[in-house]
Amino acid sequence: MADSAHEVRAWTPWRVATSSGFTVDDPDGNVGIIQLDQKNFWVTNAFRFTDEEIERELIAKLMSDDNGKSEAEARCAVDDARTFTPSLENPTDMASIPRFMRWFENSYGAHTLAAIIHDELIVNEPNGGLLGSDTLSDQFFREMMRVAGVPWLKRWIMWAAVALRSRFAAGGTRRLSVIVWLLLATLGIASFVSATGSWLFGWGQLVEPWLLMLFAATLPFASSVLWGRQFGASLVAAGAALWILPAALFAMFGYGAYQLLERGARKLGLS
Repeated sequence: MADSAHEVRAWTPWRVATSSGFTVDDPDGNVGIIQLDQKNFWVTNAFRFTDEEIERELIAKLMSDDNGKSEAEARCAVDDARTFTPSLENPTDMASIPRFMRWFENSYGAHTLAAIIHDELIVNEPNGGLLGSDTLSDQFFREMMRVAGVPWLKRWIMWAAVALRSRFAAGGTRRLSVIVWLLLATLGIASFVSATGSWLFGWGQLVEPWLLMLFAATLPFASSVLWGRQFGASLVAAGAALWILPAALFAMFGYGAYQLLERGARKLGLS
């Protein structure tokens, strides 16, 4: 779908973040939504992301030997990928963030439109989206968030999360690599906690604390090869897990307790 096909629309900067790179098919820059059910929304007007540097990078990657598209094919694919066209067949839940993780980020914010576009690029079939690469789609998501003003660490953590999901969904050796990485990450965190506890609280250890700490510090770099070209996401995920995972587990158990209480109330006939 060429740019000329969209020129009849009155593209206006998104009013939420006028310098975000997102423009909306609305004279006031509004993105309209209609709530369809308790989770999903229908976006009522089109929007698109525009950043010439990012577009050139995407086109170049699609024309590389790995993808093999012609320049015309690459430009068309990028133009389609950066443009969201509303349809009742593509409802959205905004950013797919679990309830127990919303202390870290909401399902809406500066990242909202980037998340909606990213959801359109990730389909059931691995690498079956408009860009023909889930890895490239995940990177595009990160770059859209950068232009939209999402802080550095937050956007890299969110990128790591979607990259982890993409690798797991691909199945085969990629899924196996994610499982192995998660096991190694758990081992690394346990080593770090054990070494810290030994130094601060005198916990007894079979291994010297400094060896445990050295192991914990080098393991993220050694295991990053399991992520292939997305090794950067591996390093971010490993570093963030040290402080995000404990809080996430605490919140998850708390939310689980709430759900059990609500279930009990319903069985008692309370409303």
